[in-house]
Amino acid sequence: MYDFTGKVCLVTGGTSGIGARVSERLVECGAQLIVLGRDPGKGFLLADQLGSACRFIECDVADAGRVERAFGIVRKDFGRLDCAFNNAGVTARYGAIADSCPDDWARVIGINLNGTYHSLRQELRMMAAQDGVGAIVNTSSCAGVVPIGGQVAYVASKHAINAMSQVAALEYARTGSGGSIRVNAIAPGPILGGMNNEERLKASPENTQRKIDVTAMKRFGTADEVANAVLWLLSDQASYVTGMVMPIDGGYGSGKF
Repeated sequence: MYDFTGKVCLVTGGTSGIGARVSERLVECGAQLIVLGRDPGKGFLLADQLGSACRFIECDVADAGRVERAFGIVRKDFGRLDCAFNNAGVTARYGAIADSCPDDWARVIGINLNGTYHSLRQELRMMAAQDGVGAIVNTSSCAGVVPIGGQVAYVASKHAINAMSQVAALEYARTGSGGSIRVNAIAPGPILGGMNNEERLKASPENTQRKIDVTAMKRFGTADEVANAVLWLLSDQASYVTGMVMPIDGGYGSGKF
């Protein structure tokens, strides 16, 4: 088990799926946790379940002003930030670019890309101002490594997250204090829960099978399998790892099967 005792950690999109499991695991490992999310019902329920080590702050990461206010609370109430997992994300309806909806494009880019940028910007500022040391993981996707048709906004947002993570890794590999803020991304394949909840999978058996078939291992991954990678990247055990986009995709990115 990783040891996050004494560390203040933050998770965006932390109330369901991968985000919720990472939140649970961080608390289990001794972290003081802050969860940002849009759904207060889910957020306060999660904080209740995780106990005094977890604080929920309602926040739409697509809104720069709300993100700034949320981080103002973090500065005031916690005084520092050691680790962050930027996980908030959405998809849109499948469709070719010519048939796609500009409103869907704006929503997906607003949450996935802009939301990651707004959060990352505040996290880097906090970490650089305290002692120039920290670890950040951004959620990309296997579709941000190998594009898929019919999801232009999602694919574009995730490719951009990869590049933004690497830019941040280069900029903060050495901070003024001689420390390092490590920035990495994960690229999950089809993972059970969240966007692949039971209701959605049952509603579209054909789409569910397609998601299974694109992996070499011919199965969905689990939130725990992703959380294992996230916790490692946030931990001191990954102290020489920055600028990495780590696939957790059952072989999706290795070729066609």
